[in-house]
Amino acid sequence: MPGSDDAGPAWSPLVPGADGDVVLAVDFATTGRCEATFAELAGLLPGPVDVWQAVPPPDAPARGREDDWARHYLHWWAGQEAYGPAARPVRAVLGYCAGCVFASRLADVVERRQSARPVLVFFDPEVPGVVSLDRGIRAAVDGIDGLSDEERAGLRREIGRIRDAAGNNFDKAAEAFVALYREAYETVLTRMGVGGNFAEQLTRLFRSYAGYLSAARRLEPGAGWESAVSLLSAGRAGGRLGREIRFPVRQEDLLRDPGVARAVQELVSPP
Repeated sequence: MPGSDDAGPAWSPLVPGADGDVVLAVDFATTGRCEATFAELAGLLPGPVDVWQAVPPPDAPARGREDDWARHYLHWWAGQEAYGPAARPVRAVLGYCAGCVFASRLADVVERRQSARPVLVFFDPEVPGVVSLDRGIRAAVDGIDGLSDEERAGLRREIGRIRDAAGNNFDKAAEAFVALYREAYETVLTRMGVGGNFAEQLTRLFRSYAGYLSAARRLEPGAGWESAVSLLSAGRAGGRLGREIRFPVRQEDLLRDPGVARAVQELVSPP
């Protein structure tokens, strides 16, 4: 069952010790990424809010029908025991970028379960595509230690070539980007004299990220997508959803901005 002890937790608490309703947050958070995470946002909230962050399923298939991926992710996070040991009511659901698609669907599930609609808050919402992959692979390549400046520049050029060749074909771009990422690690490990399958092991995180995006893009946004409150960074285009609040910060700083934290506190606090 999702959230059961033998499979690992589907949700991880970010602010221990808070009581009452919970707030769920969906993002693909990784150690070392330049973009702020919900953990940083939770630490900035002025008042006590029990925020739980989504943990990707450990057994998401590497291959298979992509529609099954989407249902697998959603079922994992929407399990009856997924919201903590007490299964407390859900006050709000937060989503970051592609996580907004999952957040909107989870809000629908929560509403059916508890007969009350949780507040839905988006941060730079997007339905993922090749552009999302491009942004992710560039950040991932920048995080690989041991590459020369020339090698890194060559990888960036190859990323652009793959993106242009793929057009709107997400699966084609994802497969090529995963292969490029693995090759980059193979270059570094060969130079270090490290053999075995370490490159493949190090590639698993980006492969998992590509699977997360693939699952999100195959889900229809939930019924409340257009009713969500969207908190937007300075460079993000607006006008696509209902209420929008813009902040003079870069996307990577959106979840670490005190002004954003104050806005979230106001949105998720009980009336």
